[in-house]
Amino acid sequence: MKTLVLDLDETLVHSSFKPVENADITLPIEIDGQICTIYVLVRPHVAEFLKRMAKIYELVVFTASLSKYAEPLMLKLDPNNYCAYKLFREHC
Repeated sequence: MKTLVLDLDETLVHSSFKPVENADITLPIEIDGQICTIYVLVRPHVAEFLKRMAKIYELVVFTASLSKYAEPLMLKLDPNNYCAYKLFREHC
């Protein structure tokens, strides 16, 4: 089986520390002892895309972001665990 590597930020989602009116996901993340809210816009049809691609490829998600942001985001973005591997900044 071939592997498809997908970048999380700016490919599957767009995240911002500034409030976004129609955010699909809001994540409270602890940064330097403070809880910050991250507002996430999910690219249209990501759930269906992941489901379909998982039938053809071994899916890997990569991000240069820290796992304390990316892990909880991936739990919401991919609740069916279609992505076999998740690689974060700590892995590189």
